[in-house]
Amino acid sequence: MSAIRILRPKQPWSVSPATVLPTALLFRLFRFHPSYTVVLDDHPVGKIGSEQVRVFEVEPGEHRLHIRFVEVRSSKELQISLKEGEERQFVCGSNGMGWPTLREASPEDVVSPN
Repeated sequence: MSAIRILRPKQPWSVSPATVLPTALLFRLFRFHPSYTVVLDDHPVGKIGSEQVRVFEVEPGEHRLHIRFVEVRSSKELQISLKEGEERQFVCGSNGMGWPTLREASPEDVVSPN
């Protein structure tokens, strides 16, 4: 079995100046979203909230991974390949315009296994 570990660090709330919209629309688009849905190979496999770390056990091989919220906002899809027993780590969050982001963890982001 292999594993995908996803970290969602706390992020300050920010909005790009490009999002100057009516207040009601801003509240609808940027209201607090308690969690993102993790989608692996086109199937939702769980949710991740702010300051959480989630680990998903997966079969070795090729996989597609992205996160989404509100069913219409998704991160870019990542193509990943896992070997037997391998664990890959990713960091998710959102950009200044409220779109979810997902990227491979850097050495500074890496979370120690519990």
